[in-house]
Amino acid sequence: MRWGLMVLMGLLAACTGEGVVTYGPQQWNETQFVVEARPSPVQTGMNEFIVIATRERSRPGVGYVVSLRVGESGEWRQATQDGYTGVYHRSARVVDPNADVLQVQVRKSRSDAETILYFPLGKAG
Repeated sequence: MRWGLMVLMGLLAACTGEGVVTYGPQQWNETQFVVEARPSPVQTGMNEFIVIATRERSRPGVGYVVSLRVGESGEWRQATQDGYTGVYHRSARVVDPNADVLQVQVRKSRSDAETILYFPLGKAG
């Protein structure tokens, strides 16, 4: 009986209706980038960041190498690409969810073109 109550409480907590925290969009060349965070909202500690790249007419933004870091001194960590969907994800440690800035480095796979996009974690969209 006690396990059933715990499962029910977990299911109710999962259905609270709170949306996913998103950051962006930001544009680079022909591609728009939006970041989603898990958990939502961002918390102190490890968080997963999902970068969604979309080209014109809602086509997936593929052909990129995406790396993430939090803050200026963090080490760049390459995100994992989910097939050819334009979705890239990586976990990163957040120290201060209100002040930290997620940096997303985007490089085109077959060229030297690259940029860094800045997403202040305290300013969700």
